Amino acid sequence: MSGKKMMSLFLTMFLMTGILAACGGGNASDNTSGNTGNTAKSENTPTQTGGKVEFWLDKLGDAEKAARLSEAWKKDSGIEIEFTNYPDVAAYQTSIQQTIDDPGAPGLFTWWSGPQLETLAKNGKLADLSAEWDHYIADGVSADIKEAFTVGGKVYAAPYSLRYMSVLYNVKVFEAAGVAVPTTFEEFLEACEKIKASGVTPIGLKNDSWASFIWFQQLIAAYDPQLYIDICNGTKPYTDEAVKEVMAIWRDMFNKGYFGEPIVYSDLHKEFATGVVAMMLEDSPTVTGLQNDYGMEPGTHIDAFILPSMRGGKGTIFFEASPIVVTEASSSKEQALTALRSFYKPGTQMVMVNDHGIANISTISVENQTIQRILDMTGDSSKYQLLLRFYENTPEDLRNTAIDELSRFMYSGAYIDDVLNTIQAKADEVFG
Repeated sequence: MSGKKMMSLFLTMFLMTGILAACGGGNASDNTSGNTGNTAKSENTPTQTGGKVEFWLDKLGDAEKAARLSEAWKKDSGIEIEFTNYPDVAAYQTSIQQTIDDPGAPGLFTWWSGPQLETLAKNGKLADLSAEWDHYIADGVSADIKEAFTVGGKVYAAPYSLRYMSVLYNVKVFEAAGVAVPTTFEEFLEACEKIKASGVTPIGLKNDSWASFIWFQQLIAAYDPQLYIDICNGTKPYTDEAVKEVMAIWRDMFNKGYFGEPIVYSDLHKEFATGVVAMMLEDSPTVTGLQNDYGMEPGTHIDAFILPSMRGGKGTIFFEASPIVVTEASSSKEQALTALRSFYKPGTQMVMVNDHGIANISTISVENQTIQRILDMTGDSSKYQLLLRFYENTPEDLRNTAIDELSRFMYSGAYIDDVLNTIQAKADEVFG
């Protein structure tokens, strides 16, 4: 059965591009600047110009925003991009898996990094993009991101969205409490105490159980980034004394009332905007949402910092990288490669920033002051390092167990040893 017929079995939303206006304002140098940086030929070097490619995803439900992105992308690539958005993740995964070997499969689709990307890559379902990455980097994509999409020494994806984690803080609450942005972990704890004394909850939490790893990863990396890497790859056990020490610090923060009661994320955002809570550990697109929904002006009402190291080292910025992949069997593979090469041009990426708060490249100037600050920090390797977040950096079975146990620790007060012993039992099973 063809991909188009299969799609009728699932709830979808078709977002079609309009025709390119003759006076679109693009220029030749903008559209080709990334095509001169790599003269090496490979079977995946795109030669197709014009035409159309289907792009399936589960992340873009707003028709107007989709139309703006499609139009900008067509101007940059010369390829008509036909969006198909799946509002249901399970239906989306099933549809991709059942059509991926069909020539009528979409040329482009979004997926998940980590084991899910690895499975498709190892089974030959995805085009090798290794030769294309020189172009992406030339357009401003960080070379550090490539590792997140590498399987067996080859790169099989490029970023659809890069989301950087930082501590977002309510500027007015900080000012009222007489708190400055902390530069050491001790100053961070002191800030929590002062904010609490002012009658404001220092740190807000959302009640999504899957998000229980967020403060865990941040505190582990603040203690020692290598410790985080080691527990993710099985080099060190979760029962290591250093992990226990970090968990004790985390528990002490709960006991001192630095964390609020977990609530749904929409309520948390409202409490942050209205000054009920002072800080949230959230990704960069959250800034755009708070600006649009609550009028929080970047720099004036909301800003960001990275949780300082406990030992005076570099701060750690965790990132989530949602990949775009090219379908190996698709009859529009060449158009897909050409379109993807142009995805990181300024016109297309400005739409991603302005509409979604997502900044994939460092070579554009972002009007949102807070997002620009986050981008500046990601590019400052003297003070910060980037690490792939726990959700994608840990084998799925182990990750799921860890999330459940960390939820018990956060929400039910489970004992540290019980939590870590259970996680390590699964780690022993997974890593052998």
